[in-house]
Amino acid sequence: MSKLEKEIAEQEMLTPLFSYPYQVVAISDQAKTNFGLSLKKGGPLEKLKDLFKRAEELHHSPFVGQRTFYYDDPNEPEKDRIEATKELAKHNMAYGGIMGISYRRNGYASISHATPLEEGKDYKIKVGEKIIHEQPEKLTFDDIKAL
Repeated sequence: MSKLEKEIAEQEMLTPLFSYPYQVVAISDQAKTNFGLSLKKGGPLEKLKDLFKRAEELHHSPFVGQRTFYYDDPNEPEKDRIEATKELAKHNMAYGGIMGISYRRNGYASISHATPLEEGKDYKIKVGEKIIHEQPEKLTFDDIKAL
């Protein structure tokens, strides 16, 4: 499957074939602080332990999500799909305004001016197992006549 065919399938979003869920987990104190401050809606600053507690409760977007694939390329290894899922997680965090996460791709950039966080050192992205979506049955001419 060519790159153009994959791009067209992703843009059309006709039938989701499978998905990979992901979750971001803060490892370092800097990541916990940045994530906690990014989730703060306003008001006075909290104690550091409260920020850490908030950073451990990352159960909503952009820290949790899934990457859905609308094409199935037998030549594409699962490792590449997992990398694409991690890239989406970084993209969602950067454009969600999470401090310390910068993202650049294809001429678009979201740059954070806070202390940069590194994947693997400050946070990790856990990618879950592949979820295969049920496919609709294909219509035949007999089905159309029955309508």
